[in-house]
Amino acid sequence: MTTVTATGQTVVAVDHVTAAAALGLSPSRLRHHVRLGDITPHFSGSKPLYLVTDLECFIEQLPTHPEHLPSA
Repeated sequence: MTTVTATGQTVVAVDHVTAAAALGLSPSRLRHHVRLGDITPHFSGSKPLYLVTDLECFIEQLPTHPEHLPSA
């Protein structure tokens, strides 16, 4: 799924800071998930880019309740 901005542009990939903000994470926490292999950036030169669809899949694969709390 792609995202369309208010200006009508279709967004298929975003930079590291934008990806972290879209996920509600800090950039360092996103780097942590990259190191774990939870999400994989694509590179344009040395700039990491994250597909919007990959960000959506990452969120969908997260637990639906905190791991430190017992499930009901």
